[in-house]
Amino acid sequence: MVYNRLKTLLTKNKKKVKDAAKIAGYAENSFKVAVEDGTMSFSKVPILCEFIGITPNEFFGWESTPIGGGNYASHISGGNTQNSNEVIQALMTELKEKTGIIKEKDKQINRLLTIIERNKFK
Repeated sequence: MVYNRLKTLLTKNKKKVKDAAKIAGYAENSFKVAVEDGTMSFSKVPILCEFIGITPNEFFGWESTPIGGGNYASHISGGNTQNSNEVIQALMTELKEKTGIIKEKDKQINRLLTIIERNKFK
């Protein structure tokens, strides 16, 4: 889903997937996989956003609710790079935390399914 949105944003901004992949340090096919399964390093997000001319909000498909109010587009395109980096870092930290929680819940579900399967035939 993220990859399709990214591809649409690239097309809208007259950029090519292969160029975005190169900027992020991936071959085109590996880039798609890394974006889709979430294994791409979060440090690549600001680089890709700058290349495409979008905000991290647009990259992830989030609503525009930046830390401290305002909107990301005007905040990031403004001259205050320090604050922009802080916002991006805060977003990346939040996303990592949520991703970690989801992965842990998936592990718990898989453990429970394994237990259910084992007990099914007893």
